[in-house]
Amino acid sequence: MKLNAFLFISILGCSTGISGDADKDSIGDTPGSVDDGSTDETPDEEAPDEETPDEETPDEEIPDEEIPDEETPDEETPDEDTPDEETPDEETPDEETPDEETPDEETPDETPDEDTPPPDLSLAGPSSVYATSGSLVVSDGCNVQYERYTPYEPTTDGEVFFLHGFMRSKDEFTGIAEHLSSWGIAATSVTMCHSSFIDVQPVQNAADVVELADALGAEDVVWVGHSNGGISALIAGNIAPDLTSAVLGLDPVESTAGGGEAWASTLSVPVASLFGESDSCNDSNSGLPIYEMTSAVDLLRVTEADHCSFEAPTGWLCTLTCGRTKSMFTDSYIASTITELTTAWAKLHLEPSFDATPWWSETGSVRQELEDVGAISSL
Repeated sequence: MKLNAFLFISILGCSTGISGDADKDSIGDTPGSVDDGSTDETPDEEAPDEETPDEETPDEEIPDEEIPDEETPDEETPDEDTPDEETPDEETPDEETPDEETPDEETPDETPDEDTPPPDLSLAGPSSVYATSGSLVVSDGCNVQYERYTPYEPTTDGEVFFLHGFMRSKDEFTGIAEHLSSWGIAATSVTMCHSSFIDVQPVQNAADVVELADALGAEDVVWVGHSNGGISALIAGNIAPDLTSAVLGLDPVESTAGGGEAWASTLSVPVASLFGESDSCNDSNSGLPIYEMTSAVDLLRVTEADHCSFEAPTGWLCTLTCGRTKSMFTDSYIASTITELTTAWAKLHLEPSFDATPWWSETGSVRQELEDVGAISSL
């Protein structure tokens, strides 16, 4: 029994040692399946082999370090932008351009003072005009009718009053009155009561229009009279010197009653007159000696103008009885000349800032042109 037990134990011990070797070999053949120390050492030795590429990776990254070298052109891009920095240098002339243009801008400012021609006063002015009609019963019982033209854009507080001739009315001067108003001056055309076959009273006509002007609130007046109205204009200037700035005659005619000389010699305001060709309708320029007696006078003849040329508008009756044939100038040219000179005279004496030199100075540009073509001449 003891022998059998020993043999059993021996056999059992040998069996156990074989089984242990087999297990050991099996573990060694399965790397990574167990976490003991022997298994960890195997990867530690292989890790350097796997890290070798990791050390070579920097070698592959060397081109990455060279990328800045490739980016060097990008750093040179500002060098290419240098012309952009020079662009302001190229724009410098643009900044200087205003400096060069400054004289050009100043040139027009100086030029108008020397070279700008005077306005064409024969054409309508810049202001719109409104008209009113009315009448006034004056001190002698006469009902004075009038047509008044007022500018929307007045250039003066003064006013022009138009006095018609024998057997005429306010209607013959509405055109020129409206024209003056377009240049900023109020103008009134009047029908006088004492200018007919049976009643010719230039002094009473003058007194009536002075009363009308005062009633309308006029403070500064230029009297413009045609034919026998030209004598009444002289008388009105004498009756109301404080109200009167100047007088202008349009082909004036002394009345059959006479008396104009006494008033002309005492008149102290500026006086001028335009005359037509001497004929029966203006009584051979009978108003000329009367106007020559006034002080500060400027007398002009309008070439080929007849007695009707000074009305604006005129009518068929005047044209029939007083019209004349013209060979040098047309009726419209003559009318424009009269309109221009009349407008300049009114503006001269009602607008202190207006320069009437071109028209009413002997050396004025417009006057010289008219004289050069023979349209006007001094008397």
